[in-house]
Amino acid sequence: MPPYNARSGENRRKAHRALLIGVDRYEHLGRLPSVPRNLELMKEALTAEGSGVFDPDEVRVLLDPRGRHTVDAALSKAAEEAEGLLVVYFVGHGQVDTYGRNFHLMVAGSKVTRDKSHPFSNALAWHKDVMHWLWESEAEHIVVILDCCYAGNALKELDLNPEKRFALFAAIREGAEIPVARSAGGTRFTREIHRVLTEEPAEGGPLRGGDVLLAQLDTRVREALAGLKAYDGQDWIPVEFHQGDDVVLALGQGEGEGEGADSRYEREPKPDFVPEHDPGAVPHDAFPPRFRNRLWRRRGVRRSLVPLLVLALLGTAGVIVRNLLPGGGGGGCAPSMELRVLTDPDLRATVQKAANAYTKRNPRACRRIGITVYEAKETDAVAAFQGSKAWQSPDGECPASGACFRPQRDLGAQPDIWIPAADSTWRRAQDTSAAASGTGTAARAGSVVSFDWLGPLAFTPMVLAVPDGLSLPPALQTGSPLSGLVSELRSSEPAASVLRSDPEITDGALLATTALYPPTGTAQPSELEQGMAGQLTPMPGTASELMCALAASSENTLEDRAAVLIPEQTMAQFNLRPGDKGRQSCAKDTLSARTAWYPSDVPMLDLPFVHVTWKGAERDAAVRKRAVEDFYRWLTKDVSAQRVFTEDGFRGVTSDRTPAPPDEHSLLKVSANTRAVHADALPPTGPRVTSAVQTDTLRRYREALGPGRVLYLLDTSTSMADKRVLDGSGRAKDLVSRSMNSLGAKDEYGVRSLAPASRKSRPDVVPFGRNDRAAAQRKVDAVKPVNTDARVATGLREALADLRGGPAELDPPRLLVLVTDDEDSAAIKGAALASLVKEAKKAPRVRVVVVSLQGGGCTSGELNRQLTAATGGRCLDPSVDLAKELQAEVAKTGTGDAE
Repeated sequence: MPPYNARSGENRRKAHRALLIGVDRYEHLGRLPSVPRNLELMKEALTAEGSGVFDPDEVRVLLDPRGRHTVDAALSKAAEEAEGLLVVYFVGHGQVDTYGRNFHLMVAGSKVTRDKSHPFSNALAWHKDVMHWLWESEAEHIVVILDCCYAGNALKELDLNPEKRFALFAAIREGAEIPVARSAGGTRFTREIHRVLTEEPAEGGPLRGGDVLLAQLDTRVREALAGLKAYDGQDWIPVEFHQGDDVVLALGQGEGEGEGADSRYEREPKPDFVPEHDPGAVPHDAFPPRFRNRLWRRRGVRRSLVPLLVLALLGTAGVIVRNLLPGGGGGGCAPSMELRVLTDPDLRATVQKAANAYTKRNPRACRRIGITVYEAKETDAVAAFQGSKAWQSPDGECPASGACFRPQRDLGAQPDIWIPAADSTWRRAQDTSAAASGTGTAARAGSVVSFDWLGPLAFTPMVLAVPDGLSLPPALQTGSPLSGLVSELRSSEPAASVLRSDPEITDGALLATTALYPPTGTAQPSELEQGMAGQLTPMPGTASELMCALAASSENTLEDRAAVLIPEQTMAQFNLRPGDKGRQSCAKDTLSARTAWYPSDVPMLDLPFVHVTWKGAERDAAVRKRAVEDFYRWLTKDVSAQRVFTEDGFRGVTSDRTPAPPDEHSLLKVSANTRAVHADALPPTGPRVTSAVQTDTLRRYREALGPGRVLYLLDTSTSMADKRVLDGSGRAKDLVSRSMNSLGAKDEYGVRSLAPASRKSRPDVVPFGRNDRAAAQRKVDAVKPVNTDARVATGLREALADLRGGPAELDPPRLLVLVTDDEDSAAIKGAALASLVKEAKKAPRVRVVVVSLQGGGCTSGELNRQLTAATGGRCLDPSVDLAKELQAEVAKTGTGDAE
């Protein structure tokens, strides 16, 4: 069969898609500085004038996606839209488990755990996640290119669909790792792909010779890499596979032109490379001349104009030609001034749209201002501004692990503009004395940064988005504190869950968390956070990721019974119905029926526009200031600019800097939202919170999910030995020992025998406190059965009291694990059982997990059922994989997997 050509006559009008995914910043893995350049090279190769098989608007570039759900959503969207050719490219870390299996693509929040059955957290499983969406696609031909370690393992784990035309090009063969490229110039594998797909004569134009097929690309890249070594000394050998006919990846012309190619196919001028997140944007003059020429052609000067300009040069004065040429001469546009905009992760998509609209206002003229938009987690942005000297000139040495915070490396270049979600955030980044002066400008003592607040860009309140299937009194929809709404939901029948994204990531989540932790109240942070972690782990980073995680939840009822704390505009987007413009690709119908409840104690998100200036950067300060102010005026005064925000569900800004009523273009006016939100007037929300309150909230949050306290109660009575459930693989001692793999050096834990040799002997098998895990496991393995009954009730009361001890200001997560055969638990009934359950319910909360080694112990055992239900715990019996499930339960409290 002839090769598949996306630009042949029969395929030209079909929808083609390319998704380019790159991850260069990881929380738990090494950084990959070459990734941003790789994405530029791949987009250049796929869209190059004359030879590229894609139009620019058919290519989506995703840099540093925060969480697997973001990639999942992008994959599903590309797979759904592609009719002809679908290309998926990934550059970042690839990982396999200790057995060389379970190939995963790692994203920003991914980490490697010690759980052999679940070796990776928040990563994309090649077989389950990536291939699932590829096989769902109706695309006629699918090509995957992987530039990561263990890329060849993808071929090993390929579950082929014989009906699909599919190709895979992996950077390296199975089981091998790629040496990390330390420069920002791109990886060797991707550079060679770019070279092969874009080789052209010096005067420019399509490729010499024929089309480049995937098999030819493999041969030429393999030849270029011959002699290079992989990380462990193996030969560096790429792997190529295709099922069905080959595929054209670059068009040629001349005698070798491929069958079906159409060299007369005319492309629109290609826009500048604008990734969805690019904190390390490369300036125009950093490109080699060859690429600058291409960028010039992309900025609106088509080939057809060149002869006209030459004639003008021959017949008129040179100055006329210079005026005709973009940039006033020199054969191209002059480099534009680059403004760097740092924003909140919940806002990045909308701010990027606004920045793109601003820079493309006059497509025929040279671009005077370029804008790079990048995001940073809320706590990192504040810390970086508070320690601004390190942002401008890092000093000191990082430890060998690289575990130090360096803004230039971890966030990007110093911003000119900061757009957090809330006014309180930029004020928290200032010196308190300057903030108190009310001048709107601050310069911290010893700081190199100054802030100038220009005003809000748009507004959106934080809401509790409640599924319509849950019942709340209508009178509480406005004017009620968040804690009251949460209490109502938790006491409803059936009980509802309340979820929120990570408060260290976004401003909105932090403000909501401040209201969740009132100074007084029965709900402790550890109880709230453990409840959330028990429903959804890992905690999503943004409001959109939270909603996507709900949609992808393996527990089908969670999306129906979970109220979520998110910005109103996010709820408005996810309320849209299929076919509505702006509906998120991961949305499901069951997510759309939600109503906004407006807590009275959560401040409004007002998207402050803050001009940031730096000492030592005064050379073009005046020009840069004018550019910043012009951008702000356009954002707040221009109708088309405000429409960018209102079409995404935000409320606009009036002349007196207050929220504007939604107009006919607002997402809040769409029929799916008119009933769900207060479209015409915002109910009053909480006042600005202080820096001290927010700092305290973060402290309490970290303690609630920080090092935990776990106490095991191990039944070592005669019956355990008689029933042969104490010793051996998968039995009591082994279960306790294996679950300790979820505990870390900072966790406090211990193991007690419920059947001590005598009433005077110590019940401690492992003393409670911080322990060496291996030594603790050896002590558990050495336990012998005792010829006596288990003291279950006494052991439970003492354990609950001990777990609740410690400094009053600390509120760590607490877990009590009871491992028993139920024989001595059965006698606890009536008043004795009620008293014990009442004791377990006391604050601070201790979650109880019961491991019943008796078949059906979770249905027949009254103590097991009542104790776990009263504490939000869980009962495990032989109907489930006890080892796996107990380790997962301990992991919710321990920190071992995160270390």
